[in-house]
Amino acid sequence: MSLSLTFQHLDQLDQHCKKCWPEEACALLVGTREIGDDRIVNRVVLSDNVAVDKKRYFEIDPSVRIRLEVELRGGVEDIIGVFHSHPEGPAEPSKADERMVIETQFLWLIAATSSAGTDNIGAFEFSDEKKFKRVPLIKRGS
Repeated sequence: MSLSLTFQHLDQLDQHCKKCWPEEACALLVGTREIGDDRIVNRVVLSDNVAVDKKRYFEIDPSVRIRLEVELRGGVEDIIGVFHSHPEGPAEPSKADERMVIETQFLWLIAATSSAGTDNIGAFEFSDEKKFKRVPLIKRGS
């Protein structure tokens, strides 16, 4: 299993992190599941963080999620993952992230950020053992 996205997607997420700083940024990843359960991101759907404590947690705006699910219904694309940032933190899941997992089929893309933008980024799946496991992140040109 891997997660593949373009440099343009990464730039879009980086800009979103800068805009949201010093709060956590968040987004949904839309794409397809391929043979071997690899995931290909076709687009990033940015969301406001509607969590009560935006500096420590993230919550996708439910209206963004609902509109996207309606749009994708019956098509070949699906929500394949979630993105969020860790301001001044590591690009890996936190204990709070582990407690937040509801949809175990989603991959998680997590960025370590500073006021300058994205410092590091990692992709993770939530395993049957109720833990996050790193998956390869493939950055493609287009």
